[in-house]
Amino acid sequence: MMILVCGATGLLGSRIVEHLLDADQQVRALVRPDTDASALQAAGVATVRGDFRGPTGLRAALAGIDTVVTTANAISRILDGDRDLTIADVDLSGNLDLIRASAEAGVRRFVFVSHAGLGRGLERMAPITEAKWHAEQALLATAMEAVIVRSEMLMEVWLEPLTGIEPDKGKAVIYGRGQTPHRYISADDLAELCARLALADKPPRLVEVGGPEALTRNQVVAAFAAAAGKTLRVRHVPRGVLDISSRALWNMKPALASMLAIALFNDTHPSTADDAPLRAFGIEPWAVSDYISAAVASPADSAG
Repeated sequence: MMILVCGATGLLGSRIVEHLLDADQQVRALVRPDTDASALQAAGVATVRGDFRGPTGLRAALAGIDTVVTTANAISRILDGDRDLTIADVDLSGNLDLIRASAEAGVRRFVFVSHAGLGRGLERMAPITEAKWHAEQALLATAMEAVIVRSEMLMEVWLEPLTGIEPDKGKAVIYGRGQTPHRYISADDLAELCARLALADKPPRLVEVGGPEALTRNQVVAAFAAAAGKTLRVRHVPRGVLDISSRALWNMKPALASMLAIALFNDTHPSTADDAPLRAFGIEPWAVSDYISAAVASPADSAG
């Protein structure tokens, strides 16, 4: 059985590839023409050059594929300064093209990584979640075996400098009131779950998953301060600012608008996901407190 992983060089996709290889699976990766794929190739992963925006690359990538797993998204690259990608191209049109091409190629199973909060209003608040919602609906309308994984916030994104947690600089950002609990999940735990779902006999169509600890943003910042042994200067971004800014930036800067809207949603909607899906596969999830300790002890390595 050959499994295609899209987003295989990213934070989550690269870990999914590792878990599939550890399970002795044959893995192929769809890699953008300008992306370094040497690590994948060295690990024994077959690579096909192309992207979601070109049907030729999709056809070649999908030839002989039984299962597709995709984590591909534009937001991280855009926030890193990539000007060649858009959420509309990748997360909306790209995913729809991949789903359509996979169905036409006879793919049996399609594992799609999505966002917790969809179906509860988040799909109307941000460009990226709106795109994910449309992709979910398109996938469910196919004859493929759909597996949608709605994940809580990743520790490696929402507990990092990118989103305002900087204990080494003695500062932190709290979005809204910071009083709503969420079950942050580690990328490796989520990746292992996705790999297990790709290989399971009868996986569920919808999996909502989070980590083992429910912490508010205020509690997270306090835990970072305690681990660092210092008081952090806290800057609050009011809910009204998050709301107005996300709406104003929707068309001009959809990636930033998405992050602000997700932060607002998470401050107003408590987590409904937990770690039961992880434990069902025998995955012992990483706790936020352990992640925070590791992040403070070795800031440069915490997101790796």
